[in-house]
Amino acid sequence: MDFSDDVGTLYFVLEYTGVLLAATIGGTVAKRMNFDIVGFAFVALISSLSGGLMRDAILNDGPAAAMTNPGYLITSTIGGLIAYFAPLRGKLWENFRFYADVVTIGVWAVGGTIKGLNAELSWVPCVLLAVITATGGTLARDVVLRQIPALFTSEKMTVFPAIIASVIMLVLNRFDLVWEGMLAAAIAAPLFALAVYFGGDKLLGLQTKRIERPLEEKIGEALGVDTDSRRPAESGKEVRDALEGASDEQLVQALRVMLHNEVRESTEAKS
Repeated sequence: MDFSDDVGTLYFVLEYTGVLLAATIGGTVAKRMNFDIVGFAFVALISSLSGGLMRDAILNDGPAAAMTNPGYLITSTIGGLIAYFAPLRGKLWENFRFYADVVTIGVWAVGGTIKGLNAELSWVPCVLLAVITATGGTLARDVVLRQIPALFTSEKMTVFPAIIASVIMLVLNRFDLVWEGMLAAAIAAPLFALAVYFGGDKLLGLQTKRIERPLEEKIGEALGVDTDSRRPAESGKEVRDALEGASDEQLVQALRVMLHNEVRESTEAKS
């Protein structure tokens, strides 16, 4: 598959969009965990580049694109700086993180599919590369942060839209509609992800059973403490320390957040 100038330009626009958004999200996660500058930069980089690095390593076609094209590292650095200096927290942060994650699904699924087509692979490997590219950054970040990868528990909103986007890209490419397929796939994936998020998963039979979370995890989330269900003793101590050091105003705010989350989770489970 040969790139025309227009297709090549669109490809890099989509790739860099995904890198920028993922770096910003990863950097903000590190910021909330009070990492130092080294940890901050590392989390931002692996969040934005790991999917592409995994994809290129599987293809084994020379050095990874992130290592040969400085645009990837520059874009990732810009995303990390945005997260470092921008006051992304509260409702603003939650909205940004959600919609940024949704957008990256499509752009990276397109990138993975294009790479597979360029390597003259069949449809199934192309779809696999799309999923790896779309989920690799989050997977690597969760592993580094010693969390159970969301890919194994709640990533249906990412995996299935990535598959849909890849299939759309492959079908339109069959009719030599390459850049049209790239745009259609990049738009279709976030729309499908939103449909899954806002209730479509129940229609598709993808609803997972709600598991009651431990009290210390709920309180820790409300106080901004990152807990680990695999280390209950250490997590419990961290939450107790946070409770003892919190002011009355912070405790009231944490209680408000915890009750809000409880109502939301209960409502979602019953709807």
